[in-house]
Amino acid sequence: MPTHPMSLSDHRRTLVMHVMEDPPGRYTWRIVVEEKCGGADCDSMIEAQTDYSSHAEAEAACWATGNGMLDGRRIASEVGDLGAARAAH
Repeated sequence: MPTHPMSLSDHRRTLVMHVMEDPPGRYTWRIVVEEKCGGADCDSMIEAQTDYSSHAEAEAACWATGNGMLDGRRIASEVGDLGAARAAH
């Protein structure tokens, strides 16, 4: 099930969250962490340590992990959909 990655941001970093099907019928997630640290490249990646039986379950686990990494007010959007940004608390 191809989906666009989602992003979640706070004042210090942007998380680009991907949910993937691998192997067929099992789902996992990956978060690319883009630190806001000036000109330096401070990106890193976090991957799920398990797989899930549904896309929705993997997506919920990914969001829970991402939310736990951020501070204060968050901005969420679908990557590639410039008009879909919404504020989230």
